[in-house]
Amino acid sequence: MKFSPERVATLAGQMVTKLVSDGLIEPVADRRVLTVSLERVIVDELSVEDRINAEAKELMRKYESEIARGQMNEQQLFQMIKKQLVKEKGVVL
Repeated sequence: MKFSPERVATLAGQMVTKLVSDGLIEPVADRRVLTVSLERVIVDELSVEDRINAEAKELMRKYESEIARGQMNEQQLFQMIKKQLVKEKGVVL
């Protein structure tokens, strides 16, 4: 994830304030509860790519010997695996 927890909290707070002030939502609970929930959603969304990268690196272990012998390009293999995982999981990065 590329944002600090403090930055995520600030973004979530700003989003809630803007949505409420524009009349797009009307909170039925305390704004802080809504903000904390939004923080969790933001963190989950931002960490999707991190999880996919970790899974791709794990899958690459099967090809360590081929990479070491120069039969496969490590970066190209990583991108290929990552692209396939994104497609399989139906996520947008």
